[in-house]
Amino acid sequence: MLRVAFIGGGGVGKSTLAYAFSSYCRKQGLRVGIANLDPGCKHIKYKPAFDVRRYYSLDKTMRSAELGPNGALKRIHAALLTNKKAMKELDAVDADFLFIDTAGSLELFLTEGGASFIEQAADLVLFVCDNEAVQSEGDFVVLKAINAIQRLKYCLPTLTVINKGDLLKRKKAKDGQTLLGGMGAVNAHLHALLGEIGKRERLLVVSAVERRGFRELFDAINESKCECGDME
Repeated sequence: MLRVAFIGGGGVGKSTLAYAFSSYCRKQGLRVGIANLDPGCKHIKYKPAFDVRRYYSLDKTMRSAELGPNGALKRIHAALLTNKKAMKELDAVDADFLFIDTAGSLELFLTEGGASFIEQAADLVLFVCDNEAVQSEGDFVVLKAINAIQRLKYCLPTLTVINKGDLLKRKKAKDGQTLLGGMGAVNAHLHALLGEIGKRERLLVVSAVERRGFRELFDAINESKCECGDME
């Protein structure tokens, strides 16, 4: 089983992407389960194979520990790691792919408790952002820097996925080619920067609403299996 964690800020469409992409993967003949790791979510489109809300409530943790949302999330993820019953249930999900849908708090997974959970629970990380994060060439450099930081933090292969690709502004380059948010102009710089570590990084543009870009995402995940080890 390949366990894929969807992480990113709030409102970028992680849950919608996990739901839509799971349907695509099932059409490819794969068994897919989705684990909900957001203890504060009210509604989700999918039926979770694992639901952290069976064990923890964000509201109750905030009240009992007198913490804000992020502090409560950190406490819940730290507790989850030592909750043998919950982790056993998560590990027992029978699927080819397990999508781990997380809370919209990127900083949570760059701290010790959240990062430790990702290290233990996932084989691959999808860092999901949306069209608002790629409005300039500098934005692309920032995204790739975040990607590199996450690789170092989790020691796991990480893919950067731009969701809501249908809302990206299209620009015309001098040679007449269509570019997405200045992507073409910055690719050469990124390639040079990342060439030192021998990796050719790319950004994956998808639309969960229009279900576009899923073939490229599917292929990228399968290519990453060699970094994850033998997942058969």
